[in-house]
Amino acid sequence: MAVTTIQLAPETREHLKAVGRKGETYDQIVRRLLRAAEYSEFMDEQYEILRSEKNWVRLRASQ
Repeated sequence: MAVTTIQLAPETREHLKAVGRKGETYDQIVRRLLRAAEYSEFMDEQYEILRSEKNWVRLRASQ
């Protein structure tokens, strides 16, 4: 696997370390955070669809 270097402010690096789990590499931490962000964006889109009344079909209650 090719490796690259990214520059971070020392505070950002410390924050990243604090978010990490025991034994996780920085790459694993960043990947986990990116997956969480992607999932959150997906869920936000789904909730927006649910909030949009035009996407709902009204069902008539049986009598």
